Amino acid sequence: MPKVVVVSGANGLELGVSVAKAINGEFIMIEQKIFPDGELYIRLSDPTRMRDSIAIIVNTLFPEQNKSWIETLLLIDSVKEAGAEHVIGVIPYIAYSRQDKVFLPGEPVSIRALLKALKVSGMDYLLTVDIHNPVSLKEFGDHAKNVMISDLLAKEALKYTKTPLVLAPDKGALERARVAAEAIGAEFDYLIKYRDKTTGEVKLEPKEISVKNKDVIIIDDIISTGGTIALAAKESLRSGARSVIVAVSHALLIGNALEKIRNAGVQCLIASNSVKVSKDGFINIVDISRRLADETMEIIKRL
Repeated sequence: MPKVVVVSGANGLELGVSVAKAINGEFIMIEQKIFPDGELYIRLSDPTRMRDSIAIIVNTLFPEQNKSWIETLLLIDSVKEAGAEHVIGVIPYIAYSRQDKVFLPGEPVSIRALLKALKVSGMDYLLTVDIHNPVSLKEFGDHAKNVMISDLLAKEALKYTKTPLVLAPDKGALERARVAAEAIGAEFDYLIKYRDKTTGEVKLEPKEISVKNKDVIIIDDIISTGGTIALAAKESLRSGARSVIVAVSHALLIGNALEKIRNAGVQCLIASNSVKVSKDGFINIVDISRRLADETMEIIKRL
């Protein structure tokens, strides 16, 4: 097996260490500081170990998306400068992924800009987790892979259910729901938004399947402010669901998002460690480092 060296950004330290152990790679630390003018400085602690290696860069772009983005670009350049032969990026959460098309004239396609920059900077392969729109990865080329983890989330949710039904909050998340449902042998559906023409009230209902007396597992890629998930949970319970569990790949939980979800009647929140989330009695964390390591090894075998 070729020499494999793992480095990580500040947000990817725990995942980086876990991935390195799982693939028997060397893990080296980086030195980091902020200059007085706010610019970021990084340095590999032992650059000689990078020569002729496969460099694995592990970082996730939340929190402090902009800082983490610059940090990732500097890491790519530093390992290439130190002599790495190949660079594999493991970026579980890619920020700016929701701006995947032009919604209003004059806007950029933000995710396109980021992916092109990663490739031009010297990243040969990219692994990410449950990106908002997998089609976006075409901008990186053939060496990008979207790693689905909704099956892992669903298996954790199954510990709290008896009659599970997997729901996507909209049609765009239906593939995540399908993968999750097949993993636990459950039915799945997606929610459709209705607006009462008289009152203006918004309602969400499953397209086909009744939630009555079901333990609903609402599965999605990102929880940001929590509004959509909270509404989906309330509507499920109002329609007769016995309980609601939320399972999400990337729990950003901005502002009072967690309070919204609790107040909506959700039994518990299940999230991956793609971004750092504190585990408590309400939040359960699913470790995805083993899956990331397995996917990374598949790339290494092809090199």
